[in-house]
Amino acid sequence: MNRFISISFLSVIALAFVALGPAIACGSDDSDEAAIPRIYDPGKNLTIEDLQAVGFKKSKTYDVEGLVGADNAYYGFWGPDPYDRKDYEVRFFASHPDAIELGTAQADERSGEDAILDKELMSWPEGVKDARECKGDKGSGPVSHGVQSCKSPKYWDYSIYANMILLCSGGDIETARILCNDLLETIEPKTSDN
Repeated sequence: MNRFISISFLSVIALAFVALGPAIACGSDDSDEAAIPRIYDPGKNLTIEDLQAVGFKKSKTYDVEGLVGADNAYYGFWGPDPYDRKDYEVRFFASHPDAIELGTAQADERSGEDAILDKELMSWPEGVKDARECKGDKGSGPVSHGVQSCKSPKYWDYSIYANMILLCSGGDIETARILCNDLLETIEPKTSDN
């Protein structure tokens, strides 16, 4: 009888570890905990120089006429691997509340699966070519019948960090959020408080 109880008790303990294993593993994965929230105010204002200090390469300065409330906007590249940089659009506002209140609608318009990429329909058409991604068969030569569409969105999501809206490429929302977070973590290093 004691042997049966011991085997049953060990079986219950083994089942408990099997059942709790995934929960323990998920709980120990700090990738979600380390992620900077999509909308976050660290209590400071940023400039393009702050991004350049962490390796952001500014490619273009946009005219912000028509970009509601924005002080300036840029197109550029960043990546921890200098041979694998990703595209970003960054917009700076006077404050974090201004970025949220004045910048969210136009950031929504420029990003995601339903991004508006037709110059005639956009509220701020500046940089529209940079906001598009070409897909399909590019083809080459006069006999090519390749068809390439350049009306796919490049930016799939954005983060509002401090007084900045950062639009991120990636091909889907999940990848774009990772790319936003990767760049923001270079500005806001992980600490025990985050």
